[in-house]
Amino acid sequence: MAPRNHPPRALVAAVAASAAALGLPASALAQGGEHGGGGGDSTLTVVAIIGAVSVAYLLAHFVVERLQKAFLVLAGVEYLILGALLAGHEYMPYRIHVFSNLGDILPIIALAVGWVGLLRGMELSVTHLRTGQTGGPLRVVVVQSLAAGGLTTGVAYATFSSQAICVADDRQAWMAAAVLGCAAAAGSTGPIELLRNRYRLEGELSERIRKMAAMSDLLAILVFGLLFCIHHTHDPEATVQPSATEWAVVSVLLGLLLGVLFRPYLGEDDSENGRFLALVGIIVLSSGAAYFLQLSPLFVNLTLGVVLVNSAKAGPQIRETLIGTRAPMTLVLLVFAGALWRPPAVDASNVVLATIGYIVLRIVGKWIGTGLAAWRSSLRTDYYRGLLAHGEVSVAMAVSLRLVFEGPAIDVAYTAILGSVIVSDLIAPRVLRGLLVDTGDLRGEKEPA
Repeated sequence: MAPRNHPPRALVAAVAASAAALGLPASALAQGGEHGGGGGDSTLTVVAIIGAVSVAYLLAHFVVERLQKAFLVLAGVEYLILGALLAGHEYMPYRIHVFSNLGDILPIIALAVGWVGLLRGMELSVTHLRTGQTGGPLRVVVVQSLAAGGLTTGVAYATFSSQAICVADDRQAWMAAAVLGCAAAAGSTGPIELLRNRYRLEGELSERIRKMAAMSDLLAILVFGLLFCIHHTHDPEATVQPSATEWAVVSVLLGLLLGVLFRPYLGEDDSENGRFLALVGIIVLSSGAAYFLQLSPLFVNLTLGVVLVNSAKAGPQIRETLIGTRAPMTLVLLVFAGALWRPPAVDASNVVLATIGYIVLRIVGKWIGTGLAAWRSSLRTDYYRGLLAHGEVSVAMAVSLRLVFEGPAIDVAYTAILGSVIVSDLIAPRVLRGLLVDTGDLRGEKEPA
């Protein structure tokens, strides 16, 4: 949700990120798209995209934020739709040609995806972990992630491998199913933040839910990073073919080395704008390197974030900068997630059934998982009511999958994840509110400011 204290700065962040990233692929801008309009068409494209992002941010800050507080829904679906409209498809009378080549928009996608990974890495501060109580929440996170992720992965793989929905080879079926499982395990702190802005919350349950959602994201990113290593594409022309273990080591070392390399450039005395611009360059480079090696940019930036938050003197300030620009970066991620969506080349009814089935399996898996975690313990059995939302991590995983892997199963998985994100954003805050009402942690609405 858009920060209240510095909306102009956040808007500048979104526009600056869009302009910087779009300005990087100079060759694409010089070519001017498919119809050869020269620099004029490219300039209009960049202006149109920056204008759309700016309008979307203003809409979110002045309109959608009030609507989501009033009706208890999370913002997101409008940005996905905006991205799909910007990109256009065969059934639309127009098309912005910069979206026809993923290489042209890779820098801004890398920036948005990497921002999510780096922010999650900042959660793993040694000082923060020492002071936090993670025993009970960690048990719930692990068990419900295994239940929800395992259930959705198993059913999805069985469906894809049987070619009930589409024709897919074994590698494509495994990757699509496993990413669906990772997205099912991921959580979101959005609902609890939304409720905190509207209601007076007391007790420890709200903070416990927030921690469990954040830890679910960390676990999902870790498994997602390993998937890219296990199913890494082998280059037939390469003289050496690294194993999955070696690719995992490369992923970790890449994040560690970049963290050590960039630590001196992020000092305590830097201004917030200076840190923001430095982070833009760092994240684009680290995410671009990950995409070039066909590794997970989320995992690489997660490792980078761990290094920066625990070794850089400006670690806390870096985290505050990331949090302050989270809303516009999430906006950019959602817009380009919508732009990268394309209708799967399979029967539409099968896609709808797959999406509905995925949503149901994810909810059932979390219900079973939290029940198992509470078995023979004092933990609640209904923590799943606070863990239904997806969040930007699931969207970032879907985008990363879409950029590296191709095939009908990938398109179906991408559509199912975005559909589940939309549905969870609509229902998760209300379900969480019901949980807090039942426990007595919600004590009425806040007084208007």
